[in-house]
Amino acid sequence: MAVKSEGSRVQVAVRLRPALSKPTVDKCVSGIDHKSLEIWNWRNSEQSLRFEFDNFFGEESQQKDIFSKCVRPLLHHTLQGQNVSVFAYGPTGAGKTYTMQGTRDQPGVIPRSLYTLFRAIKNSEKGPNPEWKHTISFSYLEIYQEKVYDLLEVKAHNLPIREDQQRNIFISNLGEQEITSVQDFQKHFQPANQNRTTAATKLNSRSSRSHSVLLVKVKKTKETDKEVRSQIGKLYLIDLAGSENNKKTGNQGIRLKESGCINMSLFQLGKVVDALNQGLPRIPYRDSKLTRLLQDSLGGHAHACMLTNIAPEQEFYMDTYTTLNFAAKSRNVVNKPFVREISETKKIPEAKNVPQKRSISDEENVDSKKAKLYQRTVTDRIHDTGFSPLIRRQASFEENVKSRLDNLEQNLLQKLTQTIKSTADTHPELKRGFQHVKRLEKEMASVKNVLHKTQSDPRSSTKDDCGWSPLTNCKNIRMSRKSGKNSQQRQIHFAKVKDLTDKENLQVVGLDPEFKERHVASILNVLNTGTVKQLKSLQSIGEKRAQLIYNWRQMFGQFQSIEDLHKVTGLPQKTVNLIIQNNLIAMVI
Repeated sequence: MAVKSEGSRVQVAVRLRPALSKPTVDKCVSGIDHKSLEIWNWRNSEQSLRFEFDNFFGEESQQKDIFSKCVRPLLHHTLQGQNVSVFAYGPTGAGKTYTMQGTRDQPGVIPRSLYTLFRAIKNSEKGPNPEWKHTISFSYLEIYQEKVYDLLEVKAHNLPIREDQQRNIFISNLGEQEITSVQDFQKHFQPANQNRTTAATKLNSRSSRSHSVLLVKVKKTKETDKEVRSQIGKLYLIDLAGSENNKKTGNQGIRLKESGCINMSLFQLGKVVDALNQGLPRIPYRDSKLTRLLQDSLGGHAHACMLTNIAPEQEFYMDTYTTLNFAAKSRNVVNKPFVREISETKKIPEAKNVPQKRSISDEENVDSKKAKLYQRTVTDRIHDTGFSPLIRRQASFEENVKSRLDNLEQNLLQKLTQTIKSTADTHPELKRGFQHVKRLEKEMASVKNVLHKTQSDPRSSTKDDCGWSPLTNCKNIRMSRKSGKNSQQRQIHFAKVKDLTDKENLQVVGLDPEFKERHVASILNVLNTGTVKQLKSLQSIGEKRAQLIYNWRQMFGQFQSIEDLHKVTGLPQKTVNLIIQNNLIAMVI
């Protein structure tokens, strides 16, 4: 369940780092008040450009000022089941990593956020019966050269970014570590942070060569007598790699390739912000891994804050100018966060030692299934001779429907008999057909009598040593059919089955040789003349197997027998036996 809230605009704060060379160096940026700053106008040196943001922090600002005014007001949303995203943006060497991580004496946004969350949870769980129970876990990853790598659980492959049915972005197979305190977090975070890719350039002795993302997940659950409620809030703490001017950084080789990937991903980030501001129908989130991961932060469902870091020196003027322009455009982006809550109804435990009512005993149920199989097999064979198509389907009907079908069949037979009798003298062919129908009628009556006697005999419910009743143990029923002076006997064989729904255990006991030969010939005809689509009509032959059979036939000619399927490359012995068996079973099912 998602509880929507009002739109939340992306909060933008700008932090001006101190000059690294001389305190008296000429500066291109100066603050006006706690929200505004001005920068030289490169088109007209006598004018200046003014920018206004949600917060502006000058060179004397402290880590606690950044956190208390920009990040702390957003953390309570995480405890309420909403997403929060805080990311540092700016050119290389502007102090982004310092703002996010800080030092031991001046901790940054990441350690202060974890400390605030644990303290808030501890206060909420005070008392003998706390309303909600909380668990905190975190994941840590980096985007290096447009590939996602797990820093917490190092893996040798690129991790995919996916989207679930609720349009939530997640990293597949990303490691996750549950923590219980800030000390526990530091114990796992510090080694993982050492796995992040960094290198020295002319502007930064420890320059970040990748975008890092720390995901903190807060899950709280509340259990009542009837249901279990849970809310999941996520806190994204993102340290973006800075845009680089390769002439100033002196990048070569691998450093140059890394710089190209960083600048390209930041360029795509700018395109996403422009598309959001213009209200375009398509937002190019998928054009880079960074924008795909920030989809929830920019125009998505998270409360977002961008900490923009800039440098005051004149040599960084163009980098500072473009950074401020991007920050000003990002301030117009509006997100739509909501609460993610799941409610599950408790299952009532089943009462133990309660006898279950049975309408039919297990033995009666098994016997009834065997009787239905027997009757269905007999009627199928009669249908093959052209008699009574209604009886073939009535095995799956109820008793009253069966009786109505029987009555309807008898009426039809009577009318047909009267018509044939009236024209039999003048049409010898109809006379012979009438005699054939009468013989089949007698055969059907004899089969029904055998079935009725077997079902009514109380000894039929007993089982033999193999676990089968005498009804299904009979391997054949002989039906005599006389034609003139000569007489011949036909054998009908049936299938044994333990479970009518389990076709894999169905075994053919035996078949009328003439009938089997006729059916095998029809299968062989399909194998030799059928298209791929016609081959798929056979049992246990799908698209792939049909294509293999078709290709083999094109290369080596027609099949001489159905067993020649063993010669087809790609069809194992077991598969061929399964195809032959299932197609033979199809005759009696």
